[in-house]
Amino acid sequence: MPFIGALDGGDVALIVLSAFWGLLVLALCVVLLNAFRVLEATKMIIDAMREETVPLLREVKGSVERANGLLEQANVVAARVEKVSGLVEQAASGPLVKVISFGAGLSRAAKRFRGGKGGGA
Repeated sequence: MPFIGALDGGDVALIVLSAFWGLLVLALCVVLLNAFRVLEATKMIIDAMREETVPLLREVKGSVERANGLLEQANVVAARVEKVSGLVEQAASGPLVKVISFGAGLSRAAKRFRGGKGGGA
């Protein structure tokens, strides 16, 4: 046993310190390995989400474009209906006013003819 006797306190402290650092490095390797696994799983989840969301976003874009086209067509139709209703209003209002005026004139004339007071304002 001459070898054990040859170790003094400083040598034993260095061996203990070396063992401690070895365990610390081993623990850090385990932590880094777990972190790598978590990052790899996160990357796989993100890739899967990207694979699903990109086609969905394309479909949404197409739907929005179709909806915009329909809205533009609806605006064109509404503008045409507004023009037509304006034309119908103009076309009908002139003769309608004339018919109402003629009816009012006939009513006054009939009252006068019967001898009533309807000639004044």
